[in-house]
Amino acid sequence: MRMWEIVAEEIKANTIGDNLKKQADAKAEQAKKLKQAASVQKKREQVSSARASMLKKQGDLTKLMATATQS
Repeated sequence: MRMWEIVAEEIKANTIGDNLKKQADAKAEQAKKLKQAASVQKKREQVSSARASMLKKQGDLTKLMATATQS
């Protein structure tokens, strides 16, 4: 094998390796963003649930106050 052929094969291998690394990095970044989005969504659901619970308690207290003032 000639020297230029060896160099060409090394360059090709390095290019393939670089492309694979870039793809892996992109996939890792995508996974990180998806994980962050899932975390944000979970927190939104928790806030929504807590808000619904507080509104229910507020309604219960309003009813209780209404019955207490009627007595």
